[in-house]
Amino acid sequence: MKRIALITGFIVMLSLSAFTAVYLTSWQVKENDYSVKFSTKGASGTLSGLKGTIDFDLTDLANSRFDVTVDVNTIDTGIGLKDKHAKAENFLDADNYPTIRFASSTITPSDGGFVATGQLTIKDVSKEVTIPFTFDEQGDEGVFRGTFELNRKDYNLEKNKIGEIIQVELVVPVNRL
Repeated sequence: MKRIALITGFIVMLSLSAFTAVYLTSWQVKENDYSVKFSTKGASGTLSGLKGTIDFDLTDLANSRFDVTVDVNTIDTGIGLKDKHAKAENFLDADNYPTIRFASSTITPSDGGFVATGQLTIKDVSKEVTIPFTFDEQGDEGVFRGTFELNRKDYNLEKNKIGEIIQVELVVPVNRL
């Protein structure tokens, strides 16, 4: 009987600790405060509509994850005609692929912060990317900052008047859930 009570107590403690870990790592994007910027030879702008799951805990990187999307239809280069061309079928094809998605597989520490490795999906192409980032936490708030490059040809983005390499900069303020 004593053994059953100990095993039951252990299972309850494990269950409660797992619930606490999930609670402590969930973050919500501060709407209208974040920025997803891109730039390349001939074009620069922003994307909006950032949504998804952000579970990040400095003490539990193994269970941390990002699964987020941005809305392709929100592309803003500051020039309406460029926006229209970017959303067209022969580039981002917003009608058939309305979101760009990043789903991490691992998050590891690095010299300057962290590295998220995962699948970036643009249109119908998914490629593994690494995104170096930092996280500044102040109580129940924090800010993720990261920059990375991607090659537009890897995602069948075939515009000849823009550069091949696209620089992406992320600044994502969050609140703890």
